[in-house]
Amino acid sequence: MTIRRKHINILLIIINLILGVVAAGLYRRPQLSHRAELAPAEVHSRTDSTLQTDSPAPETTADSTQKPIAAPVNTEHPVRSLSFADVPPERVAKTGNPFRKEALKILNGHLAEPDSLSRRMILSYCEHLRAAYPSRDIDFIRQVFSDDALIIVGQVVRPVSGKESPAALSQKVKYITRSKQQYLQQLAKIFDSGKDISLEYSDFHILRHPTAEGIYGVTLRQKYSCGGYSDDGYLFLMWDFTNKSMPLIHVRTWQPAASVADPEDDLISFGDFNLE
Repeated sequence: MTIRRKHINILLIIINLILGVVAAGLYRRPQLSHRAELAPAEVHSRTDSTLQTDSPAPETTADSTQKPIAAPVNTEHPVRSLSFADVPPERVAKTGNPFRKEALKILNGHLAEPDSLSRRMILSYCEHLRAAYPSRDIDFIRQVFSDDALIIVGQVVRPVSGKESPAALSQKVKYITRSKQQYLQQLAKIFDSGKDISLEYSDFHILRHPTAEGIYGVTLRQKYSCGGYSDDGYLFLMWDFTNKSMPLIHVRTWQPAASVADPEDDLISFGDFNLE
């Protein structure tokens, strides 16, 4: 009996050792399999990060530096290409359109063909420009302003004290001259604010330069509001149509309506600029 018990104990020890080895093997296999699955992913991740660090950005042009200030893409108002700028005068001549009078001049057929074509293009571009601000279409605005455009903006300053009369407040205007880039940066901030933008146009006139071929001016009265801010003033836009496939605005000025006693004499126009 003693010998048999000894043999049985030895046998049990051997069985326990075998079971321990098998259990250890089963325990380790999932870990080895898990590491094997992770290894390719880790290498792939390192490779991707290296490529992203060493490779240049997809766009490294000067425009790419403007990306952070650009307005977000608006799916309801897709970016317009200049090829969509042709708006028929018949549509602009509808009652209630601020450009109606100038559209009727084109439709009556009394203008020479080159002049009529340029005026038609001006109406088209101004119609798009009028919609570009409420729809936050900064890309269209970027396209129509020349890179060296002279842009003069004005802001009505209203002191917090409120001690001054309304007439005096209307004369407190801060004028700022901006480059195209500065103008677009400020405009992008306004667009990104999400505040509703409202524009009302009136007193719209197209002026043909007396001597410079292809140069036109536009004067109009604009009532602007955005959030709690509003102003009322006259815009002057100097258009260059010498390249009819890419008309550009070289000058954009603003002056308060309160400072204009006589629109015939007091408005900024061609005579205030040297075209040479």
